[in-house]
Amino acid sequence: MSSPTQADDALLSASFSLYSNPGAYALLLGAGVSASSGILTAWPLFMDLVGQVATLEGEEPEDPEAWYLDKFGVAPTYEGVLEKLGPTQHERQRLLRGYFERSAEDIEADEKLPTPAHRAIARLVRAGAVRVIVTLNFDHLIEQAIRDEGLEPTIVASPADITGMAPLHTLDCCVVHLHGDYLDPTSMRNTVDELGEYDPATQNLLERILQDYGLIVAGWSAAYDPVLRKAIAEHYSTRFTMTWIERSEAKEDAAQLRILKKGVAVTADADTAFGHLADGVAALTARQSRHPLTIPVAVETAKRELAGRPVAIGLHDRLRQELGRLHDRPEFYVYTQKDPGPYEELVERVEEATLLPAALVATLAYWGSPETDRWWLSEVPRFATGVDGSGSVRLLNLRVVSGAMLFYAAGIAAVAAQRYDLLGQLFAARRSRGQGRAFETLGASLRSSSTYYEDASDRDTRLHGKLAPLLQDVLKIGHEPLEDAWQAFELLRMTWVATQHQSFDELRDEYWRADDKVLSTEELARATEEPTDTFDDVRATEHRFAFEARDRHLGRLGRLARVGRPHILASEREMRDDWAPNPVVRRLIDDVQLDGNASPLVTTGLFRKSGDALLAMQAVSAVLGATATDLIEKQLPPGGGAMPWEIWLDSGLPPVRESPGDR
Repeated sequence: MSSPTQADDALLSASFSLYSNPGAYALLLGAGVSASSGILTAWPLFMDLVGQVATLEGEEPEDPEAWYLDKFGVAPTYEGVLEKLGPTQHERQRLLRGYFERSAEDIEADEKLPTPAHRAIARLVRAGAVRVIVTLNFDHLIEQAIRDEGLEPTIVASPADITGMAPLHTLDCCVVHLHGDYLDPTSMRNTVDELGEYDPATQNLLERILQDYGLIVAGWSAAYDPVLRKAIAEHYSTRFTMTWIERSEAKEDAAQLRILKKGVAVTADADTAFGHLADGVAALTARQSRHPLTIPVAVETAKRELAGRPVAIGLHDRLRQELGRLHDRPEFYVYTQKDPGPYEELVERVEEATLLPAALVATLAYWGSPETDRWWLSEVPRFATGVDGSGSVRLLNLRVVSGAMLFYAAGIAAVAAQRYDLLGQLFAARRSRGQGRAFETLGASLRSSSTYYEDASDRDTRLHGKLAPLLQDVLKIGHEPLEDAWQAFELLRMTWVATQHQSFDELRDEYWRADDKVLSTEELARATEEPTDTFDDVRATEHRFAFEARDRHLGRLGRLARVGRPHILASEREMRDDWAPNPVVRRLIDDVQLDGNASPLVTTGLFRKSGDALLAMQAVSAVLGATATDLIEKQLPPGGGAMPWEIWLDSGLPPVRESPGDR
C-alpha cells in the first residue's frame, strides 16, 4: 500500500504528465468512480435485476445467480434477465431508467449526481488535459459533469457509434462506454459470458486507444473482464507511465497487470485522486510550468549586464522578448470566446506570466538609467489599457492586470532607488479610457485595489501578495525597507494625483484662506487682555468654525487623491490636529519641510512646489486617518475590549508585532 506521501508524489507526477502532454492520456473508469453517486454499479445492479425475476417467481433466494441457473438452466445475462422483466425494448429501457435517472426522491436526497471525481475529470477535459475517457459504467454521470463545464462530448456506446466516427485525436472529448449504455439494453454487458469477447469494431477501437494513449485507471478491479485485461497486456505501450488508482490494496488480477505494464499504484479514493490531478494541472497551467530558477537567473543576468560599461544589448533584447510574449498571452483575447473558463483562473495565469517581465522592469527601474528607461516605459500604458471590443468588461480588461503589476513593480523600485524623475514619468504616462474617450494618467487610474476583479475576497491585498515576494528577491533590500518603499510609493502617488487635479489650485487657495481665518481668531484671542464672558464665547465659536472650515477644505483636498485602500499602515491619530503619521509618511513630510524647493521631490519635477507637495501630503494623511478610524472601529471585539491604534488599510488588519521572545 502506498503511503500518503508516495500517493501525492505519484499524483503530482501524473499531473505534470497530463499538463505536459495534453490529450495524450486516456482514462479507464470502473465502478469505483461512480460508487458514491447513489447509482447502482454494474454487478449490484445485475443482482438486483435477477432478484426482481425471483420476486416475480415468488421466491427470495440468498444467492440470486445460483437460483437463476437452477431455475432456468442457463447462467443469467443482462439480455436474458431483461427479457423476462420487460418483453419489449421500451419496457426494458423504462425499467433501467429507474436505476439511473433522478426521481423526486433522488432530488430530495441529493443523489444520482456526478461525484467529485466526475467533476474533477470534467475540469481536466475543459483544460484540454484529457480527451478520451473509457468507462465501464452504464450511467451518464461523466457526460453530465462534462456538459456542466460547457462542453459536449462525443459518445460511443455501441459498435454502430464507431462506424464513421472522426479520428480520436480530432475530438475535443470522447466518452467510450465499453460495457454499454443503459439507454441501449442490448449493448449492456457484465457477466463472464457477455465479457468473453468484444465486437470487432469495439475491439479495434480499444486497441487503438491502448496503443496511442497513456492510461490512468481508477475504480476497476480487473477481475471480471478477461478480454480487457488481455488487450491491455498485449497492446498498451509502456512509453507512457500507467497510473492505477484504487482506494484499497489492488486485487491480484489488477496488481499483476499493473506490474506487467510497469505502472504506478496510487492508494486513494477516486474523488481525492482526480481532485489532486485536476488541481495539479490547474496550478501548472497558472504557472505556465516556468522553471523556478528562471526569474532569479534572468534578474542576476540583467544586473550583471547593467554593471558593464557597454550598453546591455542582450538585456534589451531579452526584455523585448519577454514583453512580446506577454502581449501574445491568449488570456488577453478570450473575450471572443463563448466559454473562456473561470475568470479567477484566467487572472492567475496572467499574473504568473507577468512575474518575469515585472522582475526585469523592477531591475531596470532600480539599477537602470534614462537610456534603459526608454526600453520599457511606453509598454506600461499599453498593458494598462484594456482591449477595445464587445464583451465582458472584466475579460476586456484582463491586460490591465499585467499593466498594474508592471506599474507597481517599476514605481516601488524607483522609490527604493530615489529615482523620482522616473517616478514622475511613470505617474504621468497616459492610457486611453476606451475607444473615442479621453486619456487618463497611470498615477490616477492604476490603484492597487481597483485593477482586479470586484468579487475577489483578496481584492485589496492581491497585488501586494503577488508582487512583494518578487520585489524582495529582486531588489535585495530587506523586508522592512521594501514595505517602506511600497508605502512611500502609495503616498507619493496619491499626493501627485491630488496636486495634478484641475481643482487643486482653487481648493489650495481656499484652504489657506481658511487657515488665515484660524490664525486671525487665535491672534484676536491673544490680543484681547480682558475679554468679557460674552466676547469670550463669540471668540471661541468663531475659532471653532474657522478650524472646522479649514478641516473641511483639507478633506476636500485629500479626496482629490482617490485614496481607496492602499497598502499603508495608518493611525486614527492622523485625523487630529496633532496627528502622528507612520514613520514613512513623517519622514517624507519632514524632508519636504526641511529642504523646501531644494527637495529631490521638487528638483526632479515630481512636484511643482514644496508647499503644494507638503499640503497635499497632509491632506492625504487626513483622509488615510479617517479611513483607518473606520476600520479600527470595526475591530472592536463583541462586548467591548481594546482596539488597535493603527491598521493596514488594504487588509483591514492591525500589524503583527514581534514579541522579544520571537526574536
